[in-house]
Amino acid sequence: MEYDNTRFHQQYETERLLLKILDEKYANDVLAFLNEGSSAFDEYESEKASDFYTTSFQQRVLKVEYNMAINKSAVRFYVFKKEDPYRIIGTVSFSFVRQSPFHSAMIGYKFLPSEWHKGYALEALSAALYIARPILELMRVEAFVLPENRPSQKLLSRAGFSLEGTANKVLEVNGIRRDHLQYSYLYKTDSL
Repeated sequence: MEYDNTRFHQQYETERLLLKILDEKYANDVLAFLNEGSSAFDEYESEKASDFYTTSFQQRVLKVEYNMAINKSAVRFYVFKKEDPYRIIGTVSFSFVRQSPFHSAMIGYKFLPSEWHKGYALEALSAALYIARPILELMRVEAFVLPENRPSQKLLSRAGFSLEGTANKVLEVNGIRRDHLQYSYLYKTDSL
């Protein structure tokens, strides 16, 4: 993959996927994705605002996310299959971006259960790591996973992440602070 590495583009391609940065006009598509995956997603996420599952809420989120991508302070890639370019099947995001001397970010991802075990998450995660590194000036990417979430642990390992240990009470899930396994991805070279 060859991309301009000074800014994010609205769309990237892999062998089977499209990774897109969306703006507020895609709120209904995002809402459809969130509604379709809500039972699986809610198991691993923090509590949501009462109006989270509304078009207006998603429009606001998309506007903020789009501006964050422009400003290189965070980015969320919405993942589509090339064969079905109008249906979101997942997301990969980089948040908590820290510049020098840390050069790090936290990665998060979620995919519809109907698309699990097909290699899409690994393909998207690998592409996102490649795309984001020079733009966000990353040397390290961290991921936090619940101990019982074995599929996510396997995904991170296959993507080149290493288990560092347990982060005690690091994130809130469904209103309860939970221990998470902390993984890191270290880019192979020390120079940006």
